[in-house]
Amino acid sequence: MGNPSFRFKQFEVFHDRCAMKVGTDGVLLGVWTEPGKAERMLDVGTGSGLIALMLAQRSNAQVDGVEIDAEAAGQAAENVAAGPWPDRVHIFVSDFGDYSNGYYDLIVSNPPFFRRSLKALLKERNQARHTDTLSYEMLIRRSAQMLTSHGRFSVIIPADAADDFEDICWQNKLYLLRRCEVVSVEGLTPKRVLLEFSKNRGLIERSSLILQTFAHKPSVAYATMTADFYMDK
Repeated sequence: MGNPSFRFKQFEVFHDRCAMKVGTDGVLLGVWTEPGKAERMLDVGTGSGLIALMLAQRSNAQVDGVEIDAEAAGQAAENVAAGPWPDRVHIFVSDFGDYSNGYYDLIVSNPPFFRRSLKALLKERNQARHTDTLSYEMLIRRSAQMLTSHGRFSVIIPADAADDFEDICWQNKLYLLRRCEVVSVEGLTPKRVLLEFSKNRGLIERSSLILQTFAHKPSVAYATMTADFYMDK
């Protein structure tokens, strides 16, 4: 049985009642996303509340998290209540398709990513990992509707789904601003891609990030990005 929680420098995230545990994808999205001057942020499919808490640490914004699974949402709310920013982070139990709480300057999501793969037996894990209850199309359409005129939308998805995701965003008048290809170990092909969109077109920033060196040590870039979160060893 894994550790029921993951300790960061400023907060602890319990995830034993969540289908999807604290992982590198969530941490990456939390550190790569630029809060800027956003006053209202939304984490779609918040799970344990990890990304919502990371955004709260990096800003002074009001941060909402929406989660369809009541058990996970309950644990996220407990993590928020025990953290440093209980007055700025709020968790809501809802299907994102039905969620409505005004407009947001920043929307982020680490969405389900196994679109056509074999499903696991556990219902909650399926819900967290497959797009049956949160399709890319619905996530993008609802995010476009809920963004302010200068708002931004950031996600982390599998590399092989990135082009399709960009096409759907384009159809919903969300335009690519930043794209970062994530390489898990130096020398391998990218498995994940970080994407940021806006309603306003601009120059596209393209980059790549290596997480581990050939020796399987954290790269300097990744260690620097996560320095404010991971505990010192």
